[in-house]
Order: sequence, then structure tokens, then C-alpha cells
Amino acid sequence: MSLQHVVLFSFPRELSEDEYAEMRAQVLAWPGAIGGMTRLRFGSDLTSARTNGYTRLLYMEFAGTEELKRYQQHPVHQAFHRWLMERECTPLAFDYFIDEKTVLMPEHRETREEAPRWR
Repeated sequence: MSLQHVVLFSFPRELSEDEYAEMRAQVLAWPGAIGGMTRLRFGSDLTSARTNGYTRLLYMEFAGTEELKRYQQHPVHQAFHRWLMERECTPLAFDYFIDEKTVLMPEHRETREEAPRWR
């Protein structure tokens, strides 16, 4: 059963441009270095108005709990975690299954022009 892994990151100070680039580069390397994920997203909030100090978000999907566990235990992920802790990051993680109880709106691959028009 597929699952989503979502992590928010809060730092006691704003990351420098170089630190943010390094963080992003580490995440970008995961599909090749770690594998096992079916989706990977990473970004910053648009306004920072309602984030309670969390400045970055990581979104991942895995085929199941074994793939998530392999990712979490992988040395490349462990190095990323140490990098975060060296910067006194407070991560907030949430994992849940993607199933009939959690999917409230199925995903569609249509473009905006192809999407049905609702009245």
C-alpha cells in the first residue's frame, strides 16, 4: 500500500543561500543515491505567513513501509539528518497511507484546458 512522507523543517536562523542550495542538492541526489521513492518534492512556502517558523517542506511517496524504512536507514539520508541537526533544525514528520480513507479527490493527469468545466 502506497504512503506519503511529509516533513516540515524549521531552523533557528534563516539558511544562507549556499546552505539552502546544499540542502536542495542533497535531496535532489536521493532518487539516484537511495531510490525507493515514487515521488519527491521540495520547496519553500510562498508567503511564510502561516508556517509557524517552518520554512521548507519535503514531500515523498513510497510504495510501502519497507521502502520508507530503507530510505530512513540509508547512510545518505542519515548524513542529511546529521546536516540538519548541525544547524539545529526542528523537523516535523508525518507519514500516512494513500488509500480509500485518505484520498478525497483522485489525481487526474488532465491539463487545465482538458479538465471538465463545472457549473
